[in-house]
Amino acid sequence: MFLQDQLQIAGLEGVWKKIAPSLKHSIRIKPKAGGLKKSFSKIGGTPQKTLGLDWPLNRDGEYLSFIAQIRMEDIKPLDRQGVLPSQGMLYFFYDAFYQPSGYENEHQHGWKVIYDEIKSSKMIKIPCPQDLETRNNEVTGIFEKLIFYEFEIDFHSEYTIPPYESEFVKSLHLDFDDLWKYEQFYFDKVNQKPHYRMLGFPDRKMVNISMPHICRRVANGMDHYPLGYSGYSLPEPIDKNEEWILLLQIDSDLEVGMAWGGEEMGRIYFWIRKQDLLQKNFDRCWVILEV
Repeated sequence: MFLQDQLQIAGLEGVWKKIAPSLKHSIRIKPKAGGLKKSFSKIGGTPQKTLGLDWPLNRDGEYLSFIAQIRMEDIKPLDRQGVLPSQGMLYFFYDAFYQPSGYENEHQHGWKVIYDEIKSSKMIKIPCPQDLETRNNEVTGIFEKLIFYEFEIDFHSEYTIPPYESEFVKSLHLDFDDLWKYEQFYFDKVNQKPHYRMLGFPDRKMVNISMPHICRRVANGMDHYPLGYSGYSLPEPIDKNEEWILLLQIDSDLEVGMAWGGEEMGRIYFWIRKQDLLQKNFDRCWVILEV
């Protein structure tokens, strides 16, 4: 069912006409259906690469967990903004043991995004480091895995709506009834699990703090995010080089073994400045953990 139809059924036809110009196109990620052509894009498992891999470490010299690899040729037809590389592979890593929130500048060693621009053809499987396997075998809880089960993924075109507390929605000056219905619609939609995606608005359980604002502040050297801050977002900076784009959203999913924030079952979000994405500079990504 199309998003417009869903909003109309929820009694939000008037709201649809107001928010339609602010929809963001997204690439939704779902498990690959059986029988489809094999793809190198996947969540979990171990990476595959044309050459060897310098497996990334955290600041203590411990190996990060492999999260996902995305083959650019698989998603390029769905990239309506034209911001993603046209070929090659993206590899995502995160510190699944310490699970840094991204609220402090020193957390920058808790994740890594690697881009291999070689057109993916012949791929070799990269085994997990022995130390990572040992640490994974030592954990006992279902919420503590460091190596995840693998599933192949497929990609779908999808539009996303702005969070109900965003500055845009506030600017609409909706009456109480419409605002309440929009809030219920938003949370009913984003709380469906699991949600994986690239680009667009993130799916969020709590929306009173702007992720791009956190990224701008902390990645630019602030010691920590001020916990007393309230309000969803600040005006976007005049300098569009500071525009942040959702590169990848990874949900908690016990079928894969991922549990961000433990029993809270949150999500992790990889963000990148638009200018860095266009220049294929993935060393400057930032990650936010939200539970």
